[in-house]
Amino acid sequence: MKRLATLLSIIPLTLACTCSTLTPITSFTRDTDVPPPAPTRADAATANPQPTTRAATATRSPTSTTVPLALKKINPLPTDCNETTANLPIQNMIEVAHLSSGFCFYGEIDLFEKDGKLYTVQSLANDGTFIITDVTDPAKPTVVGAWQWNQFTYTADVKAFKKGDKNYIVLSQQRARNVNEVCGVEIVEVTTPTNPSVIGHYNGAKTGNVSNWCDVHTSQVSLDSKGDGAFIYLSSTARGDLRVIDIRDFNNVREVNHYTYPLGTNQNNFVHDTTIVGDRVYVAYWNAGLVILDKKQVEAGETVTPLNPTDSIKPSGFKVHQAYPTTDGNFVFIEDEVDYKPPFSQLRLFDIRDIKNPKEVVSLTLENPLSSPHNLLINGDNLYVGWYMEGVRVFKYDMSKPDQPRVEPMAYKAARDKKGKGPTGSDLFDGVWGVRLHECSVKGEKMTCVYASDLTRGLFIVAMK
Repeated sequence: MKRLATLLSIIPLTLACTCSTLTPITSFTRDTDVPPPAPTRADAATANPQPTTRAATATRSPTSTTVPLALKKINPLPTDCNETTANLPIQNMIEVAHLSSGFCFYGEIDLFEKDGKLYTVQSLANDGTFIITDVTDPAKPTVVGAWQWNQFTYTADVKAFKKGDKNYIVLSQQRARNVNEVCGVEIVEVTTPTNPSVIGHYNGAKTGNVSNWCDVHTSQVSLDSKGDGAFIYLSSTARGDLRVIDIRDFNNVREVNHYTYPLGTNQNNFVHDTTIVGDRVYVAYWNAGLVILDKKQVEAGETVTPLNPTDSIKPSGFKVHQAYPTTDGNFVFIEDEVDYKPPFSQLRLFDIRDIKNPKEVVSLTLENPLSSPHNLLINGDNLYVGWYMEGVRVFKYDMSKPDQPRVEPMAYKAARDKKGKGPTGSDLFDGVWGVRLHECSVKGEKMTCVYASDLTRGLFIVAMK
């Protein structure tokens, strides 16, 4: 199959599209429903019920406790999926390494450092819980270990954070087979990467909330002035809203605030993800668009009032899956994971210099893309996109003339050369989930390494000057 061109198309800003809704790869379950049977490794997530409207009432009295969940090391590692992304097209990047550890469903990726070593941690969705890899030498990544719970749960997301000289990860948990499965979030200490230990399991009932939220798809850690984890922002999928818990004291973890879309939550209006940059929280609220919050207000437990008007960052036919602001905070990129109908743009740029009057200024698309974009990351004036089967896509943006912003393609590494069935059975959801960046040395040259989590092919590392 002829490889796709790397052109970036700027399409008209007045897009109108009635797009059919594709089922996202997330597995949403209501708190009172009996979920469908759990998917197998070969057929990872076949049933995806959606969240329902539910009243949410927050309280401030902490009742957090831990539960006796136990981590089990997966040994030996599986050998089911071992394909590689090597030898697929690449431009303005260099191949560094590929490591497939046999699993067939990887999720989010993050990095942490300990004792002079650099590690990746990837969630393992339905195949396990998480896998840690030593990437200190990016050309020779080595698996430290993979773990699963003694009870089944679906884990799409993982985030790493520190407290002092100790390292932790937070794992999202969603039920997939029955209402008795684990849900909420789990904090695990990884200070000794070969021997992770459970700190605690948290949900609504255990953090002082009478509405008892439980299923969590994504999480984001808010840091204090020392760079230590202080609060966790959670997408409460069954409730359809944002929950915030205070983790400054592990012995007194409690919910301190929440935000719910004022026009109601349902299967089309729910929080999918959050991005925290500076003093702002960017809440991807699916059909309800992007909501921007004041982080200080949220974490102080005050009544939350969005900075932008309701429905002001909500393109027609667009479901906001994730967002990321430019370095100066004057613009924000938003992304739609599910409305794959080329040339419909699933990646947009909004001017938020006047936060009360956001304006769409650029619509981006690839030429004949194989799939939708997924998670975003910004470093300097570069936008990095985990673009599922299109792999890692890098764009350079120029806002030196803010009334004439420019976004140009810069580099890419393909993850697939044709469509195929991913872990959900869909021909759209396979390839790169997300990326992380770190300075590295490749053949003696200082570069930026890009660590990419591929849904079915594990970890691959590319580098840019």
